[in-house]
Amino acid sequence: MRNLFFFVLICLSIGVISCRNNKKEDKAVKIAPDSIPLDTISKPDTIEKEVKKEDTETLEEVLEKIAKAYTDQDSKTINNYIHPKLGIYIIYRPGALDSYVHQSSFNFSKPVPEYHSYEKLSYKGPLKAGKLPAFDCGTMKWDKLGFFYDKKSRPNELSQTAKFMNEILDAKINQTELQRLRNIETRSYRAIMTSNESEEPFVFHVTKEGEKWYITVIDRAYAGCDA
Repeated sequence: MRNLFFFVLICLSIGVISCRNNKKEDKAVKIAPDSIPLDTISKPDTIEKEVKKEDTETLEEVLEKIAKAYTDQDSKTINNYIHPKLGIYIIYRPGALDSYVHQSSFNFSKPVPEYHSYEKLSYKGPLKAGKLPAFDCGTMKWDKLGFFYDKKSRPNELSQTAKFMNEILDAKINQTELQRLRNIETRSYRAIMTSNESEEPFVFHVTKEGEKWYITVIDRAYAGCDA
């Protein structure tokens, strides 16, 4: 009888000790996350915002990168800044009037027009904000030299070219497309890189789509005095 009493007592003691150990473990598990310094815990949405901010380039950064890629004849970089849906428009002057072609990509080895190759240019930076350079067909000179963009006005050369193509060349560009071109221009800026030497200018437009800037127009007709 005494042996049975001692056996029951031992079993009860083991049970109480086991319960105490389990409670300690539970408490340790609950305390563990609180012991981690807050500044070491990464919030997923915070990381995503930081990455998005780093990926977003400013207007000025994009203008300079495109200009440098053009002077280096770097088709790959130019194409990285062409939006898959917007494409790129090349304005040129085949005669007395301007025209354009719409392309999904750009290639220095396939100039528009075919007879006017893309010249190797030298970079005319740094980029400056202000009134765009104007070309005088009488003196055959620019009123100022360098690389400029105008953030106070929006370009309309693309929609105007489309309008003239309809009126003079009977191009049959429909109203939906004309409105699309105008919508593109409301989100665009024009930049000109000039030289009074033998080099041709680099005239182009960039357009904001979403949170990014893309090249949408290269104007090879401006400063052409053939007409």
